[in-house]
Amino acid sequence: MLSKIFQEVKNTAARSGSDPHWLKAEETPQFQVVEADPSSAGNKGPELVLLHGLLGALSNWDSVFPHLTHFCRPLALHLPILTAHRSEVKVKSLASYTEFFIRQRNLQPAAICGNSLGGHVAMRLCLAAPELVDCLILTGTSGLYEHSVDALPVRPDRNYIREHMGRVFCDPKLVTDKAVEEIYQILSNRMNVLNIIHAARSAKRDNLLHLLKQIRVPTLLLWGEDDLVTTMDVAEQFHANIPNSTLITIKKCGHAPMIEHPEWFAEQTKNFLAKHSRYYKKA
Repeated sequence: MLSKIFQEVKNTAARSGSDPHWLKAEETPQFQVVEADPSSAGNKGPELVLLHGLLGALSNWDSVFPHLTHFCRPLALHLPILTAHRSEVKVKSLASYTEFFIRQRNLQPAAICGNSLGGHVAMRLCLAAPELVDCLILTGTSGLYEHSVDALPVRPDRNYIREHMGRVFCDPKLVTDKAVEEIYQILSNRMNVLNIIHAARSAKRDNLLHLLKQIRVPTLLLWGEDDLVTTMDVAEQFHANIPNSTLITIKKCGHAPMIEHPEWFAEQTKNFLAKHSRYYKKA
């Protein structure tokens, strides 16, 4: 079974130009996943793969996760941006990583929801292997242009982190001392910083504008109107160039709507899946 999955992912990688070290060495990834109990009453499908952003984590989905479980089976996948080999943090390599997860769990075709870099990864997977994707939900997604962290200082201090978080969130209450300290501890490791810079530069170089018309699956764009990282003109470009897309926005919201407005995010997701996912069943 694993040999077949490796070959399928290698075939996709050859088409897209992905070259992660683990794939060449045929080392099975060890996935970190947060998922709801499949026996829970509200988990009637479809499965929804959640992909966080560059400086994100599984905890980014904590607020919206309970709402999602009422109508789908969310699976939050950790992207190993901090710990992986440098060849494995490029956008296309992260798409291969996600593909292996989907194939190993037999989720295809999967509904995929990605924030920021996670949305970029989802689009890359859809472009390389459209048969694996049921539909897309993109929020604050990179892939066109953004105010990124590819110029991140090697030793960012707490003031830098607080300023960056202030641009991510519209609500200043989310920029807590605890949150700042958590990111500071991550960025105190020089290798973590170098991996983040490498991933950010990969995303910045990977402009998808000329490829967006090839994304044929139903696509929902959920955007904060006060997003300072991937601004509203980015959302409009995605909407204009992805053929089967719907753009829905919310006021007083920044780069992470699933954190700032989880109930709204879940409601839009539910409506979209009910209309477009072939696996949706009413709870």
